[in-house]
Amino acid sequence: MESVQVQKRLADFSLEAHDLYLNKSVPHLDGPPKPLQFYRDWIAPNKPCIIHNAYSHWPALSRWTPKYLREKIGSKVISVAVTPNGYADAVVGDRFVMPEERQMSFSAVLDIIEGMVQKNGVFYVQKQCSNLLQELPELVDDLEPHVPWMSTALGKSPDAVNFWLGEAKAITSMHKDPYENLYCVISGEKHFILLPPTDRPFIPYGLYQSAVYQEQDSGEFNVIDNTDSQKVPWIPLDPLNPDLERFPQYRLAQPLCCTVKAGEMLYLPSLWFHHVQQSHGCIAEVLSAAVHGGSVGLSVILHLYLSTTDQPDGNINVNDILEK
Repeated sequence: MESVQVQKRLADFSLEAHDLYLNKSVPHLDGPPKPLQFYRDWIAPNKPCIIHNAYSHWPALSRWTPKYLREKIGSKVISVAVTPNGYADAVVGDRFVMPEERQMSFSAVLDIIEGMVQKNGVFYVQKQCSNLLQELPELVDDLEPHVPWMSTALGKSPDAVNFWLGEAKAITSMHKDPYENLYCVISGEKHFILLPPTDRPFIPYGLYQSAVYQEQDSGEFNVIDNTDSQKVPWIPLDPLNPDLERFPQYRLAQPLCCTVKAGEMLYLPSLWFHHVQQSHGCIAEVLSAAVHGGSVGLSVILHLYLSTTDQPDGNINVNDILEK
């Protein structure tokens, strides 16, 4: 009974947050804000927005064609994620399966994405270790490794600057990050499904054996267990096709959907759940900064709860939660 009451209070909190506080859609800003204004209006209240004309001066917007990238970094060897179905870092059955990681030249990756070479699997440049600075420093002059007004607002520079390039089939499963993220789309589009931290009671978690894909000589991908690793808490629900019989509480969630186009920037606050798709050949830069303290918004209020509940959920009776 006590657990039901806790879930009910959290559900009430989430529904009230949507009614009184959160936007019904992701707002658009015509231009980059002043640092104090951005902190006050977006970082502190932990609310996403799409910003136009924030990096229109970056040469990358006009330079980063396949021809230019081949000439500039074609011979560079980079880390590439490969999966049979496009889902990297995702729940498959009773496993949390990570992609097979390969070392390939950038030109070889472009050959696959442009359809010049046929390979099994879906290829995605997505390594999140500041790969732009670590693996592709030759491209840094074409953009900025930080956004000055964002760095001023946060009081720090990004902890990671990542370069993402992939096929349309490459999908990022729903998860949350403890970072303030800026998604800067250079070409193509990214499609986001977003859920605020307050929707956590409606988002299922489970504990899963860690595993990795491995392509066999036959071309099929096997799932190989990481036997020396701990189980991973992850979200088994696919927001594109949610199983509401298995996860009935998700029907109370109120996702926001948005598309970020070339030249646009998405500010994604820490702890927001997100699922990401993209157009074929989409290129994006992602700047991430971990911020501890200083912002007393919903993310901070909920963080203690979130950090202790990313564990298997029990069966939640939606009618019990909503019963007054």
